[in-house]
Amino acid sequence: MIHHRILMMAGIAALAAPGFAHADDAAPQVDINGTVGEACGMGSPQAAVIDLHDLTGPNGALKASLLSDAVSGSTVIDDAWCNAPHTLTLQATKMTLVTPPTHNQPDYMSRELIYRATLRNWAPGQSIGVRINGGNDTTEAGFDAARAAQTPGLTLEISKLGALSKAGGEDNTLMLETAGDGTYRGLVTITLATNP
Repeated sequence: MIHHRILMMAGIAALAAPGFAHADDAAPQVDINGTVGEACGMGSPQAAVIDLHDLTGPNGALKASLLSDAVSGSTVIDDAWCNAPHTLTLQATKMTLVTPPTHNQPDYMSRELIYRATLRNWAPGQSIGVRINGGNDTTEAGFDAARAAQTPGLTLEISKLGALSKAGGEDNTLMLETAGDGTYRGLVTITLATNP
């Protein structure tokens, strides 16, 4: 009997020892940490080439439909996003005759075209655009928060073409000169970058 009491007292002493708790009362906590780097991403355009097809009307000048604000061609870029404050930049170059003829350009003909490039679906009710004016043109818009393209995706639209004279002024009465396969080509570059 004494032995039994001694064991019981030893058990009670163990319960009173510091650092011991009933299993019901245990509540350890572990913090979980991680970091996210500032980044932007953009998928590939659904069409890498916007083909405006035949540019000329019956008189050899630009088609009347290409001179208007109506969209002449477009492409969509899926999965465009930035997870931090960022800048969206649109840079465009004029369309030039890829293989110009060896003779001097006649005054009544054009070898260069300008156009409007517009980006839509990045910010609700807002677009950014540039109309080339005889050279490389760039525009940009800054955003102070994370953003992703709205449905159906970041959309690039081409509209309002125009013919340039030798002097660089817009003259849509000029015929388009052709050589080689008659291809005119320009370039639009879209950049998403986090702000420094």
